[in-house]
Amino acid sequence: MSIEEIKREVLRREKPSESDYRLLKEVFEYLRERGLRTFKEFNIKDAEITLVGSVAKDTWLKDDKDIDIFLLFPPTMSINELREIGLKIAKKIAPCRSEEKYAEHPYIEFTYRGVKVDIVPCFKVRKPSEVITAVDRTPFHTKYISERLTEEQRDEVRILKRFFKGIGVYGAEVKIEGFSGYLTELLILKYGTFEKTLEEVAKWRPWRVLIDIEGYYEEKSFRRQFSSPLIVIDPVDPTRNAAAAVSLQKMSELIAAAQAFLREPSLFFFYPPKPRPISCQELIKKISERGLHVVAVRFEHKYLVPDILWGELKRSLKGIHELLEREGVMVRDSTIWSNERDTSIVLFEVERIKLPSSEMHIGPLVYEREHAEKFLEKYRTSKNTYAGPFLHGDRWHVYRMRKYCDVRDIIEKNIGNIKLGKDIREAVKKKGVKIYVDSEICELLNGKEFAQELRRFLDKKPPWMVNHNEDKDY
Repeated sequence: MSIEEIKREVLRREKPSESDYRLLKEVFEYLRERGLRTFKEFNIKDAEITLVGSVAKDTWLKDDKDIDIFLLFPPTMSINELREIGLKIAKKIAPCRSEEKYAEHPYIEFTYRGVKVDIVPCFKVRKPSEVITAVDRTPFHTKYISERLTEEQRDEVRILKRFFKGIGVYGAEVKIEGFSGYLTELLILKYGTFEKTLEEVAKWRPWRVLIDIEGYYEEKSFRRQFSSPLIVIDPVDPTRNAAAAVSLQKMSELIAAAQAFLREPSLFFFYPPKPRPISCQELIKKISERGLHVVAVRFEHKYLVPDILWGELKRSLKGIHELLEREGVMVRDSTIWSNERDTSIVLFEVERIKLPSSEMHIGPLVYEREHAEKFLEKYRTSKNTYAGPFLHGDRWHVYRMRKYCDVRDIIEKNIGNIKLGKDIREAVKKKGVKIYVDSEICELLNGKEFAQELRRFLDKKPPWMVNHNEDKDY
């Protein structure tokens, strides 16, 4: 298929129908009327209800029926009043059971007539420089994009969003660290079309890209303020990088996918098939073939807001990774899986799970006399010394007994003393962790989603690189 044919097919699948538009309009108008009545009940004056986000900007995808409704309160209210009264009003507006969510301050989420609705209190400020909370900026984003995108460009945004989703880089949340909807819209504003955006992205180099639509900065001055791999100056707030959430990993994945798509366009970039869940036999075979080992560390924890959960899991993965390498275990790769309710698993691919009983310990320089004498005194007659002390170049060395020789012991004995997320640490104190090595991981394969993630982890290829006609695992 040509790029034009692919774009037409993506729009056929993704552009909302008239009935989709009608449904969302009816839901918003109904909730808006409830909101205005609730403002009167609470005697709140000079407040507004507005629609923001992709629905307001008409850049939403057919299956993403999400409405973001903002309650704009006068800035004369305190933040505590906003949190307390705003949440009460939001709950009163909801015509069904709602769930409290938390960003900088509380908001609610519920589903009504098949539409997911967020109702978010914020301050009604005159300009972006006066924002009190981070969400106060959102209505300005909506206005900026709505006034500038053409009808044709709104469809280009839809196509680019679907591409980002397909290759796994869409979303600025902690779990993804990728491209937000607003950032996607800014890229189309900058480059004009989907294919032109990919042509430019294919030439990007991390830490060398500056997109400044409004021309706030000189080329040489922006680096003094921003240090992210990708810099996209927020047109409504020049002090903010709209691409701050984008990690080097996700930026690199996008560059690679853009280059590959331009080389060989395919719908697989937009709609990659999910991998087949890996079986126990396949897992054992893959481990045997590559001569590496897989370690799974399972946490049972309380429910946490996804951004908090993924932040804590990433800190915990880093802490275990550093522990393993500090103890002499070479980690080849790692990842995280979570059901985002009560169970999470961090996975490590390591070179070995059993270590030699001895390790070489590097001591001080020979001419650091005080430190050298202490080192010699400690190891010269120690029962834990296997060989040495001896000089290698200008440093003292010693072979000493390793405290832990097994990956399982290393993790179990040290899990309470390493860097973990706060709530993960509490969960470990209460319930400990369960560690599975190689074939033991078969016990975890009853869950389809984890088994799919494990195949992705072991196969490692991005979905757009898989030969979908020949690879039976997809």
